[in-house]
Amino acid sequence: MFDRMHSWLVVAVSLMLLYAGLKIVSVQVNMQYETHHDPCFSVVTGRNLCTDYQAAKWATAGIGVLLLGVIGFSNQLIRKK
Repeated sequence: MFDRMHSWLVVAVSLMLLYAGLKIVSVQVNMQYETHHDPCFSVVTGRNLCTDYQAAKWATAGIGVLLLGVIGFSNQLIRKK
């Protein structure tokens, strides 16, 4: 992998991590304002927000580990000229 491709990969994975983090915040806001009697099901959409929250947490953790791996193994991933 070339240095430029590695930089783009780090930027892309960082943006994915940002998106996943914002997804967690979005689901938390939905859990606060869209639920009345049942704490997990949205009144507006009918979705199970607890499942969405768990999936977003796991995705954020996985993408974070991926980002640390891409940055940590950068010496092995980049071809030397």
